[in-house]
Amino acid sequence: MKTLVTCLLSIALISHSYSQTISRHNVFFAANSSELQYSPARVVESVYAKLPAGTQIRFGITGPISNVHNTMEKNRITAARAHSILKLLKTIASEGDEFIVSDVSNPYLHLEAELASKRPFELEVLLTKAPAWIEPTFTSIDEFLPLPVQTFTINPREDSRLVGEQGTVINIPAFTLQLQNGSTPSEMTVELKEVYGGGQLVQANLHTASGGRMLRSGGTIHLEASTNGKPAQVASGKHLDLEFPHGEEVTENMEVFNGRIDRSGNFDWIPKAGIVQLESRVLEEFYINDVKVSKEEYMARMQAWEDRKAERERQEAEWAKEQEINNEIAANAEAMDAYLLKSDQLGWINCDEFYDVENKTDVIVYVDTTYRPSVRMVFDNISSVMGGDYDHRMGTVTFKDVPVGESVRLVGYSIMDGTAFMDNRNVIVAEKLKHNLNLVATTKQQMEAELASLN
Repeated sequence: MKTLVTCLLSIALISHSYSQTISRHNVFFAANSSELQYSPARVVESVYAKLPAGTQIRFGITGPISNVHNTMEKNRITAARAHSILKLLKTIASEGDEFIVSDVSNPYLHLEAELASKRPFELEVLLTKAPAWIEPTFTSIDEFLPLPVQTFTINPREDSRLVGEQGTVINIPAFTLQLQNGSTPSEMTVELKEVYGGGQLVQANLHTASGGRMLRSGGTIHLEASTNGKPAQVASGKHLDLEFPHGEEVTENMEVFNGRIDRSGNFDWIPKAGIVQLESRVLEEFYINDVKVSKEEYMARMQAWEDRKAERERQEAEWAKEQEINNEIAANAEAMDAYLLKSDQLGWINCDEFYDVENKTDVIVYVDTTYRPSVRMVFDNISSVMGGDYDHRMGTVTFKDVPVGESVRLVGYSIMDGTAFMDNRNVIVAEKLKHNLNLVATTKQQMEAELASLN
């Protein structure tokens, strides 16, 4: 008995003036009883459920106690009633809720246990409901580290040739771009984003897959056009000529893919969606003395030059002409190192080919779902970036049909409440590979540097 009263009365007391500012709800008990059940118990549960997070309420204790009990016994019953309220609240309370029991009959006096037998006390339970959990703010990586936007001002009524910083060329024939009302103004702004390399694909929050099939990328761009904020589009029956620069390794099956977002918000690349493919995959434009000529004329001039060289009888002026032609060859060589494709749409445009091998497997990556992370698989020797299937309940990201034996980077990242979290691991794909990623806080500059290393 003394132990129970001591525990209840030795807790920090609530001042009378402070308690007046907190709502009070009385809990009724049957005569001489400390059992809390039936309707009174349901009322306590209802009051708790309706109490807003981060606020307080006082539960008073009401119920007759016969005079056959002395003061000590009355205090024992009151203490037991307070204990019953606490017991019920703890079965429905959330983590972080706090409970304090106090004697409101004399809030300024910290009673000793032996005084409880000399005067009755009035106990109440103060409940402080835990503050509500605040949903973190998550930012997509393309908003956190936006790719640079290159801006061009053109006259869409004339032919335009735009060259991006990474070598992409956009040829816009006259009257190809128009506003949605069908008009073609005399001035238009074109915005270009270029995406080359695995790191930039991750930074743009993209992958290289179409319908679940792996793609090998030859370059990705995003095009927008507008006049005074009014969006433009490619006119019906028209198309843009696009040149995607390639390196030493040239493939023969590059196609145009357009980016699409489905009703579930998932991004995918759609092949040949309104795209007209050129039969030739390599640009063949020829210039002599800065004048564009046909391939036939260019080759004829070259042949004539070869004939003169074979004769080995040239005058000094002819040797100067040879040097001039050599300069033209060098200038054309760079322009010819590109895939030439056509598009009748703006937005995300990808130069890709399907990539497939026989020996494939699934790779499972385990991540902390607290960060709601994105995970990408960046291939070291293939220009490709995979996105996996995220299961927040299992804390896994599954990559399907991954070529076995490839060296890849597993890149996990999240931007939560303005802070970047990242992990970057190099692995060799093996049969049924399973791997852990542990995201740790990093700076924007460090994240940008790690992505740049993947290009």
